[in-house]
Amino acid sequence: MWATDYTPDESWRLVDWCVRRGADEFGLSFVGAPYLRGTAWAEADALLAPFRRRIASRGDRWRITGESLSVLRELMPGGLFAFDASVPGALDPTIFRGGQALLAVASREGWGVLELADEDAESLRRSGLVVRDHGHGR
Repeated sequence: MWATDYTPDESWRLVDWCVRRGADEFGLSFVGAPYLRGTAWAEADALLAPFRRRIASRGDRWRITGESLSVLRELMPGGLFAFDASVPGALDPTIFRGGQALLAVASREGWGVLELADEDAESLRRSGLVVRDHGHGR
């Protein structure tokens, strides 16, 4: 999928769809210096702290709850695909289901990948969100 496929609101509909399909965690990257007091990264880390799950050798992941998704929306007001190098903040969200990536977004590059089972693809098509198979929209 491409950033141009989704408005910010549609990207959040995509997250909601992932949750309905069993997504239970998400991961993020951040622009800016990590763990420095008073930075956007440190503020985001504090907001997400109650939901943190450390995954050895894989960094931090956060449990998906209504509250953690509200924080994610606050951290990414332009949607999943938005990226502005001049503004410190979150990017490259990955949504996990059972430890496996369901949706991975490369914010800087403006694309994302869904790992779909057949029944997921059909459900996504019914949702009205864009589905691409090897680069072709349908």
